[in-house]
Amino acid sequence: MHHASAIRILHLIYDAARRRFEAVVEFFAPGLPVPLRVPVRVTARADMPHPRLVRALTREAKRRGIGGV
Repeated sequence: MHHASAIRILHLIYDAARRRFEAVVEFFAPGLPVPLRVPVRVTARADMPHPRLVRALTREAKRRGIGGV
């Protein structure tokens, strides 16, 4: 099984009505012809610091079982 060698946050949107971020997290790994894209949602305030937001989005994607690719 391959492990993700790089991760990118794609299409980040903040939904103010629901107070959540919606994004697509891309996992790049050796042997995959195209990146694996995982849609995620994280409830958070709009002023969440960027590093913390990236960790939260990545953690949510991995929680869904995608990080072990």
